[in-house]
Amino acid sequence: MNKAFHEPVALSRRMLKQAGVVLLGSAMLALPTAASALEKISYRTNWFPQAEHGGWYEAANAGIYAQYGLEVDQQPGGPQINNLQLLVSGRADFVMLHSSGQVLKAIEEDLPVVAVAAFYQKDPQAIMTHKGVGHDRLEDLKGQPILLSQDAHQSFWPWLKQKYGYTDDQVRPYTFQMGPFIADSGLSQQCYITSEPYAVRQADIDPNLFLLSDYGWQSYSTLIVTTTDTVKNKPELVERFVTASIDAWYQYLSDPSATNKVINQLNESQTEGQMANSLSEMRDRGILVSGDALENGIGSMNDARWKAASEQLKSIGLVKPDTDYTKAFTTRFIGTDTIKALVAKYPAVAASAAN
Repeated sequence: MNKAFHEPVALSRRMLKQAGVVLLGSAMLALPTAASALEKISYRTNWFPQAEHGGWYEAANAGIYAQYGLEVDQQPGGPQINNLQLLVSGRADFVMLHSSGQVLKAIEEDLPVVAVAAFYQKDPQAIMTHKGVGHDRLEDLKGQPILLSQDAHQSFWPWLKQKYGYTDDQVRPYTFQMGPFIADSGLSQQCYITSEPYAVRQADIDPNLFLLSDYGWQSYSTLIVTTTDTVKNKPELVERFVTASIDAWYQYLSDPSATNKVINQLNESQTEGQMANSLSEMRDRGILVSGDALENGIGSMNDARWKAASEQLKSIGLVKPDTDYTKAFTTRFIGTDTIKALVAKYPAVAASAAN
């Protein structure tokens, strides 16, 4: 994830490099002897190893990529890594982008990219406040100090200003540390619903949480994006990678125990408690499985939602009015019979999300 969508515990460059090496090693160990028969591709996530990306670590750890004929050089991202740049320069075949807005902005700039699946039906971006200080509704935050990253100004903050009458003079810089929020009950801040709230609960603070997608924020999140050339010339490859990722997510959600151990080895801040919290929040709030994904499977997207996201971003001036949202995505590789068979194979995943 980019700096606006992060984990509360920062990792060193050494750990990032180590994570890439160890992950590649685990993926390679999962491959069968005839590895040369597998098609090699590269994939970049957008943040450090974490349960929020558990399906892709499951794919590497459990040999699921190999089952789909793939040898995947899978590496983590971080705040200094530009996935879109890696993709258009040919240094990655597939990348993870956080939001619909990132893809739409790329289309506005005539970049030859396209989203082929959206793994999060709901953007996990949220606002976190203290209880008992009169900040119990988003409407209550007008005129009150709020901690935001710079990236928030290019995503949800203009929408919050439009919707609730917030102003830029409320903003305080978010340093990606929990100390200021914990120390000052008058502060509100952005958060990732699966991450920072867990950290502040360890300090005996039970925060109010406002998941922005529940208040009208239209963006999909955690999208797989590739180039238009790859979709045109290698559609079978795209389908295999998308389906392998979805298959792995169902397996991970059914039993994350083995892969969670791998994630913890790659990123020690991903403790058992943190990962259990992340999965619980994703399940209970329908982050991965809700809406179309209940029937058509994880990764689902539809035209109406992309249009709504585009119009929302245009209304707040983040995307130009003439940007063609239909170029941002394709539904060719999602909701297939194979993916619907996975929905049927893992009924408990949809049932737990529906509850």
